[in-house]
Amino acid sequence: MLRSWLTDAADSAIELAARHEISEGADRFRTAIETAAAIPYEPQMLPVLRNLSRVTNSERALKFAELAPSLRWIPSHRWDDEGQDRALCVLSDMFDMPGIEAGIMYVDQGCTYPLHNHPPQELYLTVSGTARWRFGGAEELVEMQPNMTLYNRPSDFHTVEAGETPLVAMYILWGAGVRS
Repeated sequence: MLRSWLTDAADSAIELAARHEISEGADRFRTAIETAAAIPYEPQMLPVLRNLSRVTNSERALKFAELAPSLRWIPSHRWDDEGQDRALCVLSDMFDMPGIEAGIMYVDQGCTYPLHNHPPQELYLTVSGTARWRFGGAEELVEMQPNMTLYNRPSDFHTVEAGETPLVAMYILWGAGVRS
């Protein structure tokens, strides 16, 4: 069921792509996830997922809420809150996808994911929650709705502030700087 959800999300990112780079990254991910060998893992929940019932604004979001308890959630290495307000499900630790780092980010309502950057380019597909994003080299925050995509060039600084409901977003990194 997870692989099907991810394939569907990649198809949506391709369809909703606001830039050709988003289509490129989503297509690479889709191709990889179709045949990627699964890596065994133990499901792990974190306190931030207490608000899963508030992830409801699309069919994709509802399916995510069903899947979430079966995934392995870890605290973000960018913020030491032990999974109280933000968490990551690192898909690259669950599927063998050389050249791609991917995952699902969960940020509780009213919380922020820290400003950061990294060498690989990155795309996001918002799954649930309205949030204010800084991305693509911009300095200001822009409100993004569910089912929207955004793109960060290599080393662009980016952050997100979740709105009144939890933010769920799938991320895909590829290119220079991605582990092989």
